[in-house]
Amino acid sequence: MATPAITAAAQAAQPAASSPVATPAPLHFGVVDGNLMAWTPAQINAKLDTASALGVKFIREQLSWAAIEPQPGVYNWTPVDNLVSAVAAHHMQLLALIDFTPGWAQPVGCGSFKCPPADPSQFAAFAAAASARYAPYGVHDWEIWNEPNIVNFWRPAPDPAAYSRLLALTAAALRSTDPQAFIVTGGLAPTADANGNIDQLSYLRGLCANGALGVTNAVGVHPYSAPVGPDYYAPWNAWSQLAQTATSDRSIMSSCGAGSKQLWATEYGAPTNGPGALATASNLNLTAHPDHVDEAFQAIMATQAVQYAASQSWFGALFWYSYQDLGTSTSTNQNFYGLLHYDGSQKLAFAAYQGAIAQVTNRIQ
Repeated sequence: MATPAITAAAQAAQPAASSPVATPAPLHFGVVDGNLMAWTPAQINAKLDTASALGVKFIREQLSWAAIEPQPGVYNWTPVDNLVSAVAAHHMQLLALIDFTPGWAQPVGCGSFKCPPADPSQFAAFAAAASARYAPYGVHDWEIWNEPNIVNFWRPAPDPAAYSRLLALTAAALRSTDPQAFIVTGGLAPTADANGNIDQLSYLRGLCANGALGVTNAVGVHPYSAPVGPDYYAPWNAWSQLAQTATSDRSIMSSCGAGSKQLWATEYGAPTNGPGALATASNLNLTAHPDHVDEAFQAIMATQAVQYAASQSWFGALFWYSYQDLGTSTSTNQNFYGLLHYDGSQKLAFAAYQGAIAQVTNRIQ
């Protein structure tokens, strides 16, 4: 296998990773971009300069199997090489999210890269190839698939048993190439049992029943709470479901012997615009079913999330989704989750997230 085009300076700059069996200390903070590999190396470095100013040490980025291995054994590693080099040069770490199946590996009749592979061992082989290439450059943290409990990311329908098989094979493959591999289950989406989706607590029970938590280091969750904040208790609030509800992520983990493992919130955030109603800190406006919050409320949510995460020993990582708005069209709230506006200017949440992280870091030091 060819050596990745990663600079010697970047390799030297990358700090040694700690053992994956140890509790991450003290708490990881990160951001999700999702599009970094579409940019030039200079643009990636500029974006990471800004991310570094936040005080985060992790970047979560997607390694799409479909994009990297479009034909069996034919790899396009160059965009990943550029990313890994830049992350290392900034003394940061990468949480590599592996997902999306190339056409040649999809089940017959699937027709979507969001279908799991017909043969999960092929996915595991890709993961092993990625790990073998990048572990020497400090990449040890892997999230396996994204939101496998919803139809939008696991087609034609979520299946905890099938995902558990994929996870077990992939975990073994990663550890065969890198004994330091730290493996996080695919972050679970907050959803109801409807339209083929499986609510995250039921899905987590399914993972327990199929032994999935025994092969991973941490459980990934996406505890989106908007239009309310992390401090708003409600049985339907995914943030409350982390540990406060009668049946919670933590209680389920404990019930299947995984209570000593951590939760990683690999996505959390709130949109600041969209087609529907608005929620603010002073007026949640719940009867109007708001689909976005104002920038002041987004900033409050960022502060509360950091403070809560820092108060719980089982909270291993918090990643803000997302780094920057995707666009300016208000036809969808998906364009507005950023800490930065589309033009790169800062929202109030940027300083809030930055300040909360600094306070936690200073308190621990």
